[in-house]
Amino acid sequence: VGFARKNDAKEALINALNDCMVTHPTELSAFDGLDEEKMTDEQKEFVSSAGDTNHVLKVTGVPVEVTSVEVIRAMFPPGSKLEAMFGPFTRSDYLRLSPTTLLINLGSSDLVSKALKSTNIANNAALVGKRNLQMMRAKRERVFDGWSGPNRAFAKSKLGKRLFVHGDIPPEDLFLSHHDVLHIAGLPPSVTLRDLATFFQPFCADQRDVVGSGHIVRCARGVPTGCAYIGFELPGELDQVKEMYNGKAIISEAPVTLRPVWDKELRRGVRQGARSERSLEELDDDLNNWERHVDPKDIKELEDLGVEKSILDEVMRTLRHHNRTFSSIDQAMPGERLYPERRVGTHYRDFVKKYIKILKSCVATRENPGLMYEAMFSPDQDVELGLFDIEEKRIAELRKKGI
Repeated sequence: VGFARKNDAKEALINALNDCMVTHPTELSAFDGLDEEKMTDEQKEFVSSAGDTNHVLKVTGVPVEVTSVEVIRAMFPPGSKLEAMFGPFTRSDYLRLSPTTLLINLGSSDLVSKALKSTNIANNAALVGKRNLQMMRAKRERVFDGWSGPNRAFAKSKLGKRLFVHGDIPPEDLFLSHHDVLHIAGLPPSVTLRDLATFFQPFCADQRDVVGSGHIVRCARGVPTGCAYIGFELPGELDQVKEMYNGKAIISEAPVTLRPVWDKELRRGVRQGARSERSLEELDDDLNNWERHVDPKDIKELEDLGVEKSILDEVMRTLRHHNRTFSSIDQAMPGERLYPERRVGTHYRDFVKKYIKILKSCVATRENPGLMYEAMFSPDQDVELGLFDIEEKRIAELRKKGI
């Protein structure tokens, strides 16, 4: 439905949220069989497992968007006397004959007769047919329209010819933070993000993030639409899902359709790949091998001046452990970096180089005490070098204690 102004569409949506309802004439009847020549293998298997067509209850007028599981649970609520009498039901006890017709195997003609006479079951079936219309916000797609600004650095866009309905594309945060995203259609309304995380956990190397790696699409009333998006952190995880299910699966006893979400073509640049995965040896080397960033001659010079390498090892390791700027933040992927102008790992490298350079400039010896030491004495005073003797004794005592 189109509107002249955005505010008109918003007002109409608010006013229609609780008023727009459609009633489907859902009816119950006895199943009178099918033409055997036109029956599919699935229908033949269902009729064969029922034993007799008189054991099957037929439900017609089911809304197309309502799943078979939802119909069963509405007619025979879990934990109720109706479920105790007619159930429990498994996936093989019902068959979707057509988008609006459902067959339910009750196990005996007596139970079918009781179900047809039950006003409670009839009322529950009628409630299935009363559906609020799902209203979704829609907006026109914005398409690429060239470059602008200094050095053509900024992309321009314009309104395209297609409409994007809310839920047609995954949330931006979910899409950008995962290597692959999967679209699921046909879910029962009762399915939660935890159910989806449990279902896809066998295909993931790490523990799934229940909230951050899933999204259930809802209409303007906040009711689930039966669609969801699931994100996968590592490459190959989505391929395992496709290999196992080939586009179709059963989730919460409902048949669903699985489709991967594809990227749009980037006008400039490249999409980042998966997060780096390093071995324990590589992680240990990155943590402890700070020497690769400096000249070995500088380390030897500091050792000759009394600054042992073990002390520098402790300094650099403590720095990495207690300062995220030089650890996780410095190793973040492009697009998630605190300092996007820096390459991965360069902040820590530059710090090590600068630290060693400043440390060398601060070292004082008897032969060259340095300007900072000489500044402690007046110009007409002799530079007293006795402090070096005191410092040598102090360090020697520390070494004896193993410090």
